[in-house]
Amino acid sequence: MRHSKKLVFIHIPKTAGTSLRLLLESNYKESERRSIYSHKNLDQQLKSALEDSEIKCIYGHFPLRPVIAESNATVVTLFREPIARSMSHYNHYSKRLNKKHVALMEGIESPEDFARLVQSNNRQTAFMSGYLNQKEFLEDKQVLPKALAHLDRLDAVGFTEQYAASIAYFGEMFHWKNTLVEYHNSGGKKKEIAEKEVWENMNQFDLTLYQAAMERFSGLLKTYEGHAPRVPKPRLSSRIKSYLRALSSKF
Repeated sequence: MRHSKKLVFIHIPKTAGTSLRLLLESNYKESERRSIYSHKNLDQQLKSALEDSEIKCIYGHFPLRPVIAESNATVVTLFREPIARSMSHYNHYSKRLNKKHVALMEGIESPEDFARLVQSNNRQTAFMSGYLNQKEFLEDKQVLPKALAHLDRLDAVGFTEQYAASIAYFGEMFHWKNTLVEYHNSGGKKKEIAEKEVWENMNQFDLTLYQAAMERFSGLLKTYEGHAPRVPKPRLSSRIKSYLRALSSKF
């Protein structure tokens, strides 16, 4: 581990990252964490947070940029089986929850249509290769080797499929007081899916990257399976209120 007091969590969309983000927010004071979900002046935002001695945790939808790779921060992420991740991504966008989704999904009514979106292709490889410009990412023939090489820069890796063990592992590594596993932003009713080949074509690089990450990191998580979560005690005022409510119910 490089610098245990400065944690960078790369939140790849639809990998249970929202649940982990909420855990981060419960383990670090607001003054100790920096949430970055806008790419406007991204490298400057990251540089500022990395240089801020008060910040202990940085997280958001940003790729493994050089400013992160070259820092002393501890870098972690969650991976997810690529086809399952893509299906979840498609279903999430299909809900058109905001103006951005509406614009992106204009004229897209099926997974086959979804494949035309830059954002649908090899998303995990894009984040690990460090590309901010998705069109440039698609044109670079070396993105997969770059992403595979960047596995060396990750200090800890979790997997959506081993989420509870991943949280137990992260919790022990970073001395978190709260490792209670909860699931958020998990979608809902799923749309009809396309042929497997459609999803495979969108994730050819991701399938290779995921397999490499599993072979390298997944075995470590087995030792954390079944760990009882750490749950912080409620504040004294909350415990007193609970006690008084329980006491009054007896009369």
